[in-house]
Amino acid sequence: MSEIHKKLPISVLIASHNEGHLLEECLKSVEFCDEIVGVNLESSDNTKGIMEKYCTTYVEHKRVPIIEEIHQVFIPKLKNDWFILIDPDERIRPELASDIIQYIQNPEPFKSLIRVYLMYYFRGKMLKGGPYNKPIRGRLLFYKPGIDVSNKVHTGITAKAGYGISEIPFTGKNYDEHFWCNSWKQLRDKHTRYADGEGKVLYAQGKRYNFISQLTKGVSRFFNAYFQQAYYKDGWTGILFAYNEARYVWLSWKSLNHYQNLLSRTGNLQTPQHVILASLQDRVDTFLKTTEEIKNTYHQTVEKSIQESILNQYQKSLHRLVNDLLEQNAFDLAKIAIETAAFNTNMQAYIANHILLDRLKLIQMSGSFKLVRFISNFLRKQ
Repeated sequence: MSEIHKKLPISVLIASHNEGHLLEECLKSVEFCDEIVGVNLESSDNTKGIMEKYCTTYVEHKRVPIIEEIHQVFIPKLKNDWFILIDPDERIRPELASDIIQYIQNPEPFKSLIRVYLMYYFRGKMLKGGPYNKPIRGRLLFYKPGIDVSNKVHTGITAKAGYGISEIPFTGKNYDEHFWCNSWKQLRDKHTRYADGEGKVLYAQGKRYNFISQLTKGVSRFFNAYFQQAYYKDGWTGILFAYNEARYVWLSWKSLNHYQNLLSRTGNLQTPQHVILASLQDRVDTFLKTTEEIKNTYHQTVEKSIQESILNQYQKSLHRLVNDLLEQNAFDLAKIAIETAAFNTNMQAYIANHILLDRLKLIQMSGSFKLVRFISNFLRKQ
């Protein structure tokens, strides 16, 4: 039996609503995995029969507007640490399957989001313009202990602090074939469903609705898609694509308006600053929990190269977090993150030389004397 035909400890999660005409070829492409969880979203076609044939676990679930809601429910239940998220309109080529197998047999430490290259097809063909005129990187393989899962549109899975992103290099044939839209109606329906969830995302980013922003951002998106992304190369098809890109932005801001009105009616509407700070607090809380895992793993690891890799990835996570905290003047949270991260001399030196000195001017200008004193004392110890 060749390596690709062995069942390996990888889980697959796939959900489908009336995509039986695509589903079988997709499931055949992941038969090298020892767990395939199929979620039938109220399909009226042959989805059930196909899933029962190929999936190790079959589940019926009510239809949801965005797939992230399914991810949040079922990812924690997968039996393997490594798992693949795939849609019925995707096919993992054998060359990519072999590379995935090789990767999990010798994975990089503290990498939890593994990108691969995807080839996108609209109505069975590649476009000349836009982002899908060549293979692009997308996330396919995940390491469960190193991720956080939510139901946010497009950003439902994020790396925990201390974990990062890697990729399987493109060799020409090792890609995921993605037949993502087969008609204009399918594209519009998909945009409508996903735009409905974008309102919460925009709100969490501190955006607040006004008609001028909705109009200008929609128009700007049309011209950006048509000219900068070169959809003009596809003629009339390109014009329609640019229009649908603008429509998606318009609907997203419309969703923001609806979400704000709902919060206002229930008395839960908050200022952008309050929402952003609450989000940052959640990130810091998660960072503190993950730091304990990092510290334990670091001290239990004997090999120096792996220790360096662990610290390198952890430093990147800390740097991103502290930068975001300082940009929002969340100095008390920044202080907590820095104190927690300074758990050995290597981290103390990194914080002093690569974070604090770089941002000292910004911190001094902020007037946060408490943080300035803390930094001064911290640097004095180095």
